[in-house]
Amino acid sequence: MALSQVYSDAQALVFPDTTGFVPGTGATHPRLVLVGEAPGETELTAGRPFTGRAGIKLDLMLQALDLTRQEVFITMAFHRRPTRRSPSGRCVNRPPTHQEMLAEGFLLDAELDAHPDVPLLLMGNTALWRLFHGTVRDWHGQVQTASLSRVAAGAFVSGPRRRFGVTAHPAALLYRRQTEQMVLADLMRLKPLLLEATT
Repeated sequence: MALSQVYSDAQALVFPDTTGFVPGTGATHPRLVLVGEAPGETELTAGRPFTGRAGIKLDLMLQALDLTRQEVFITMAFHRRPTRRSPSGRCVNRPPTHQEMLAEGFLLDAELDAHPDVPLLLMGNTALWRLFHGTVRDWHGQVQTASLSRVAAGAFVSGPRRRFGVTAHPAALLYRRQTEQMVLADLMRLKPLLLEATT
């Protein structure tokens, strides 16, 4: 099934406490597939992943890998903006739930299936939880070749083996200089291991 049809099917789903829909975007033949968490308000307006403040940090991360946005495919564990009300009544972002990622999981599976031989970079705990296990603290700066999770018969099951690296979500770089330094060091370690087969 073409990705355009999968996007159409996914958009037809209804999720409470979510807004909008942002498809994955990028190169038709990418050197790397990046998986983040979910779009925020700025991404909904732009219709593309990582166009807000975290997008500036993503560009910094891509620079460390000697890549541009034109050379990668960027997607998310969940393609809608999950929201909640803050104590002050503002609509704010939240991580997607297990059930939300499960119900829309066929979409991420289809995006990854479209690039079966391309290495992945899992950015943040949500992407790592959706596709593998553990936390960024456990795996950051490492490259694995392992079976990743996909959705079948309403459950997460073991899927195909893929080569992937792990690092923090770009938004984490906004808050602590130490996190930015750690991530850039991670990417320097990941670069030859993750991209050597695609150069």
